[in-house]
Formats: sequence, structure tokens, C-alpha cells
Amino acid sequence: MSDKYHWPIFGHKQAIQFLQNSIEQEKLAHAYLFYGSKGLGKKMIANYFASSIFCTSVDKKPCGQCKYCRLVAKNSYLDLYTLGKDDQELSVENVREFMHSLQMANIYSNKKIAIIYNVEKINIFGANALLKTLEEPPANTIIILLADNINLLPATVISRCQPIKFQALKKEEMEEWISKFDFDESERQTIMNLSFGKPGLALQLMQENLDPWKKNCNFIIKLLSSNTFNIMQIIEKWFALLKKENPEARVSDLGQNTKVYIDYLEVMMRDLLWIKLDKPIVNQVFKSELNNISSSYSSEQLLQNLTRLTDYKQKLNNNVNPQLLWENIFLNLPR
Repeated sequence: MSDKYHWPIFGHKQAIQFLQNSIEQEKLAHAYLFYGSKGLGKKMIANYFASSIFCTSVDKKPCGQCKYCRLVAKNSYLDLYTLGKDDQELSVENVREFMHSLQMANIYSNKKIAIIYNVEKINIFGANALLKTLEEPPANTIIILLADNINLLPATVISRCQPIKFQALKKEEMEEWISKFDFDESERQTIMNLSFGKPGLALQLMQENLDPWKKNCNFIIKLLSSNTFNIMQIIEKWFALLKKENPEARVSDLGQNTKVYIDYLEVMMRDLLWIKLDKPIVNQVFKSELNNISSSYSSEQLLQNLTRLTDYKQKLNNNVNPQLLWENIFLNLPR
């Protein structure tokens, strides 16, 4: 990668090199499609790509100091258009209005850049509106589409873009990146194991020095290590608190609030099974607690209930009473 470009990003060297060369050689495509799993850094690279195109510095791009860089940082650059950010709906009306805005005259530079986030959420009518612009793009306009799942996009949209695939970071790249943060070895290993090479997912885990994650893990461990009577009490208190905090919430809303805990439970149960099979576990931070719990469960019970968790997740999407579902999970997990 060129020393001229200041993109402090770990991994994705091939994609970054291609984009930087495109800027340097002034061979920019009219449309790009950045695709790959959520949490890989597509948004960050799109931002650096756009900032570098607009930046007026000769020595370093983006410089962060020129007028255009400062405006981009403040989301005030009028030649940079965004759609779909912060779960904004990609309705046909919004897409048409967005495409129409690209016909407006440039304000600052000779180029306009349009970034559409979560483009796979677009419906067929919105995709058709987008396709018209991709087929006949406004002059000096670059459109960047970001998609977590390319399979949900129409082939006609994909075929009119320069596709750039983003993949999970390699182990050594994740290790180098995580080493920049102040965590002990067991925490680093756990973050590595749970993030699957996705920096965005790792950052979610690392929020507030791992405190929210540790609190959620402790809750699941408390359930796994309690007897049936205490489990029912814990779950009852849990949902009483959820209802108090969300007085207007529907049953399905409460279910969605608890969905993430099934992911925690799945990791814990898999680790308990790995302990039984003498294999390395994912959650190194709670290794001692999991070792203590493992003797209470048989391998057969753990394997059987792991296969049921997918069904439990689906039931949460089908408006099942979440409190009864959680009680059922642990009643079916005999100790």
C-alpha cells in the first residue's frame, strides 16, 4: 500500500491497494459494490476511500486537515450523499429521491460520491430505481454500495458495479490489532475466538472494557449452575424487570430483547461440551467457572440441547412467550 495514503486499517490489503491505485491512476469506476459479512470494516474503508478522493493534500490522503477533510468528518460535505445509514429505510420513495438528488450540481469539487448502506435490504422497486442510475450515472459521480449479503441483491445491480469482496481477517492480523488494546491474555484469546476475524464484532465485545459482555456471561453461568427452583426464580425476576423497563413492549419485543442471550448460552454450552471432550474452549475468561459446571451435565444432554437452540431462536421470531421459552430451555436441560 502507498505511503501517501493514511488508512489505519488492519487487513484487506488487496482491496485497499486496488482502491488506492484507482485514485492514484484516476481510474475510478462509476459504481462499486463492497460486500462481505457484517463487522469486517466495509463502512470504514468506504469512508477513507471517499475522504481520500475529496482530500486536497498532495502528501497524505486523507490528511484530516484540509477544508474538505474537515467537512467530511463533520458530515457536512455537500458532495457526499448517504442513504440507508442508521437503519434508514430503503423504500422506493427514498431511493428515487436519493437518486434525483445526485442530478444536482456539484458544490465543492468536480466529483460527487453516493454511499448506500445495507443495500441488500432494498426491495425490487427500489432496486429498479437504483438500476436506472447505475445504467446511466450522472457525470463525475461515484456510487458505493455496501452489502452484508450479496446473494440478496438482484444480479442486474451486481453486474453494473465493480465488486470488491471483504473477508475475515487472518489470525495474525486480528492478533496484531487486538494487541493494541489493554486486555490480558485470556481476554484477548476470548475476543479472538468470538469475533471470527471481524473487527466490528470484536469492538462490540470490547465496549466498556468488556464489562457488559462479562455481565451477560455471568448471568448465563448463574442459570447453568443453579437448581431448577432457583432457575425459575431468576427467569421470573428477569422478565419482571424487562416488563418494568419496557412497559409498552409487546411479547415479541421482549423476546427480541432476550435473543442475544441464546447466543451466549450457545457458546457456553458448546464450551461445556468441549471440556467434556477435552478440547480447547472459546470463552477463556470464564474457563474456571465452566470447568466447575461441566461435571453437572453429560455430553449427550449438551449435544441434544445445542441442536434445539436453533428451534428456540426461531420460536422467538414467531411471537412465542419468551419467559415460557426460557423456562422450557432449562427444564429440558436436566442436571
